[in-house]
Amino acid sequence: MNRIPRRRAALVAAAAAVGLVVAGCSDDQSAEDTVGSATSAVQSAAESVASGAESAVESITQGDDSPEGDEPAADQSSAVPGPDGEQVELSGPILQKYDEVGGASSPLGAATGEQEEVGDGYVAEFEGGIIAWSPDTDSHIVWGEIRTAWEAAGGAGGDLGFPISDEEQNVDGARSNFQFGYITWSPESGTEVVQE
Repeated sequence: MNRIPRRRAALVAAAAAVGLVVAGCSDDQSAEDTVGSATSAVQSAAESVASGAESAVESITQGDDSPEGDEPAADQSSAVPGPDGEQVELSGPILQKYDEVGGASSPLGAATGEQEEVGDGYVAEFEGGIIAWSPDTDSHIVWGEIRTAWEAAGGAGGDLGFPISDEEQNVDGARSNFQFGYITWSPESGTEVVQE
């Protein structure tokens, strides 16, 4: 999150307060005192804005690209609701994807265990699906009948590899793409696994 607009807003608010106070003062001496105090407040806010701008420029020029806000960094971890009210540790891109879709209140629900290493990636299981991540594929969700077929084919360590997309809805049903193929599902024909 950028701090500069917030500080700029503080500066504008301080200047507006000065105007309101000056307009509301009835005697000249208290108006002068109020204006002096308000001017100091505006000057302080302006210095804060300038300092924030310098910090932002410094971060950019020094290559500080650390994430701000609620997005977890690759090495960040967090405890999330797990089985029987216990906490489960998720981290990096899997935690980020989980948070992105709504965490435990999403259709994924609570985690059912710790994320596990598979090849050069990780897989985390939830009540309603799986999030799988590898450096080549990013984080993607697999769930429902497609999840069942993918796990039967060996999951991330199997013939299809890691998912390369989230499930896509189409006119016939749904499709998930994987490194080495795809799985389709339709109410009429169920699942079909296609290796490429």
